[in-house]
Amino acid sequence: MEESLRLQVAELRQKIVESSKIVQLYKTLIDAYIVDFFHLKHWNNLPPSWKRCFDTVPIQQLPELLSFESRNNESNVWPLSVLALRSLFRRLVHTRTKPAENPQKPPRSCVYHKQSGLFQKSVKLKKRHEIEQFAGDCLREPAERFGRTLVDIGSGQGNLARTLAYGYGFRVCCLEQNESFVQVARKKDAELWRRLTKLEPALIGSTIHPVHLQEKVNLDHIDPVGFVQLLRVALNVEKEQTDGFRFGLIGLHPCAPSLLRLFLACPECRFVKLVCCCYMKLSCDNSTPNAAANEYGFPLSEFCRTSKLSLSYEAREIACHAIEQYRDKLKSDYGELKVHAYRAAIESIIVRLRPDLKHSGLKGGIKATEASFDEYCQRAVDGGIIIPREEIQSEETQQNLARWEEVVKFYTLRLMFAPLIETIVLYDRLLFLLDKGADTRIDVLFDPYLSPRNHVITAYK
Repeated sequence: MEESLRLQVAELRQKIVESSKIVQLYKTLIDAYIVDFFHLKHWNNLPPSWKRCFDTVPIQQLPELLSFESRNNESNVWPLSVLALRSLFRRLVHTRTKPAENPQKPPRSCVYHKQSGLFQKSVKLKKRHEIEQFAGDCLREPAERFGRTLVDIGSGQGNLARTLAYGYGFRVCCLEQNESFVQVARKKDAELWRRLTKLEPALIGSTIHPVHLQEKVNLDHIDPVGFVQLLRVALNVEKEQTDGFRFGLIGLHPCAPSLLRLFLACPECRFVKLVCCCYMKLSCDNSTPNAAANEYGFPLSEFCRTSKLSLSYEAREIACHAIEQYRDKLKSDYGELKVHAYRAAIESIIVRLRPDLKHSGLKGGIKATEASFDEYCQRAVDGGIIIPREEIQSEETQQNLARWEEVVKFYTLRLMFAPLIETIVLYDRLLFLLDKGADTRIDVLFDPYLSPRNHVITAYK
């Protein structure tokens, strides 16, 4: 192992160890469901110095707790343990800030830039941003290393594939198990192609159309040889020499652990670029004890496995939250956050009346600023239970609702740990790839306000 790589691996291991110790130390807070705030008395479980401090801190000052990349943001006198955490976060957490400018910008002659309006038609802003940034990032990679061929597993309706193929000239193969998505993708391909060729006739004869396959790929038990043969047939590259066919795996929010394993298992797969998400859905040795070790989604690296590193479902779930958007709500629209107290107050009633319906879930999308608690109860409970009016108007319920700011503060304190937990997952994946000899990096690709899961893992072998 080269000295620089050895030092990088050693630093990653040390950061993972320190981060996991912090998570274990504050496990009670991190693993606390906000809906249980009242009936499990979460506020009383905070350290005494934290309770004294946050009893009096106005909500408008809380955003500072969710921004720790710069020391210049300190304006409050926090408990020493909070200040220590903020200092550790600055050193341990991978940045979420997107660079001001990319070192290289895609050439303006690209079809995508010339006809971007056609590509963006009927694509929502968040998805449009992700596709544009991800495709542009693929264009900056040395395409000769993967033969300008990209494989998108779980490609949906093919929005990314069309941008890569028609906009940037890549050869793209899409695998999607939902047949209706495949049909829609092919229809949209034909429509975009018809419009593009009217404006860019030079594309005719020089563009390779995306290939969409309706395939259910079991990535945990995949046959690399059969998988490569499937791609050869789909892309009509049977005549290419055996050692000449190579490709890259890409994915916007795919099953990342399985695709990383596929990348390592296929000699022909030279490149992988993935944007990760949904950490709470990862299979773990503490949640799926009967699964084989090579099927776990977390941890992946040998170091983290031998260290018995684990993250609870609650910890992994909060790592998926939109921290920047929540921070902005604390600054101006924090009245909306009263909804946390509404949900916790309902849960407290449900636990008393129907404990069998605990954590059964409530309807979302109801703003607390647009509904009284009475109205919220009627709209949020989905037929499983009727909340009696006497419970809604009871003294206990009204006292709980009066404490809604405590609920917001508690939620903010939990969210403070989210970037640290996400970093643990990302660094475990980075370490896994480095240990296998892959040239690997993590970049911040998206604007976190538009796309909260904004890190992309890129690797070559």
